[in-house]
Amino acid sequence: MATRGLYLLLGPASALGVGRFAYALVLPLMQGAWGLSYAQEGLLGSANTLGYLLGALSSHHLLLRLGYRRGFFLALFLQALALSLTGALGFPLAFALRLLQGFLGALVFVGGAALLMASGGSSPVLGLYYGGVGLGLLLSPLALREGLSPLEAWGRLGLVAFLLSLPSLLALPALREPPPPARGEGGLGPIGLLLLAYGLYGAGYIGYMTFVAAALGQGGLLFTLLGLGALLTGFVWGPWVERVGGWRGLFHVLLVLFLASLPPLAKGFPALSAFLFGLSFLGVITALTQAFRALLPPSAWPRAMGLSTAAFALGQAIGPTATGLFAEALGRAEGALWAASALLFLALLPTRAPTRP
Repeated sequence: MATRGLYLLLGPASALGVGRFAYALVLPLMQGAWGLSYAQEGLLGSANTLGYLLGALSSHHLLLRLGYRRGFFLALFLQALALSLTGALGFPLAFALRLLQGFLGALVFVGGAALLMASGGSSPVLGLYYGGVGLGLLLSPLALREGLSPLEAWGRLGLVAFLLSLPSLLALPALREPPPPARGEGGLGPIGLLLLAYGLYGAGYIGYMTFVAAALGQGGLLFTLLGLGALLTGFVWGPWVERVGGWRGLFHVLLVLFLASLPPLAKGFPALSAFLFGLSFLGVITALTQAFRALLPPSAWPRAMGLSTAAFALGQAIGPTATGLFAEALGRAEGALWAASALLFLALLPTRAPTRP
């Protein structure tokens, strides 16, 4: 199972680390070549977020119909193709393909996690899977250079995404399909507070990620440290969550994330803040998954993963606007970090509620 997890971590590396977050790296090239307005730039980012939300909401039913194994790998390779074509014909096609890539990326993320859970993956293995996003963050800048056209830049990123996807096929024969939902199953009451915490986390985490470079400078270094920390998530948080349980582990990882986001630490020790934030922001998902396993029957896990990803996507859609408005009110980007910290603190509160499997 450990080896299998190492293969499947390339799914999030491809679909999220490259497919989603590399947009910020290509945006300056698109600005220069296509003369995009700020509104168009925002629309391209929102298209991907909207696609991710729609994919998360429909993931359980769609993957159940296709088969989780078939759906995971089909989405994984199709999103790489969508990436490679994003720079081909200008804004309208780019908008449609960013929407499609977000939709397919959600299927990859939810589907891979459900397959690992059904196949007996432990918290450390799931931590490695989620931490794969960090590998994509680290590799994306290496594929790009100054002077590329949008077509060349997106083509390179699509190739990286495709090459990352290929080794994951080695896991296919050993993966087991999640069980179908039991008759009459539909009550996810035990995880309601977790979904609330996860949505607030999504809003706070993206607020920090969006504005940390503007608030602190040193964008290249900070994102390298974020990616390095994310890559180590499974090694640090996986064993800890396995030891203390998902609910307590979620409180612990959110506490570290909240402390790492606080502006006094971020301004005084920006490298430490970025590394701790990168180390912890994917640990939230590891703990959440372990909590699902303790609170729900196996047949309910895939649906819970889809709902949690939707809650996260909704929070992530709201977060940049909420934190940006706070920065606007204070007149400086540091205000966004305070708002992000406040949202992460609110995410902590539901995880203190007592619960029993």
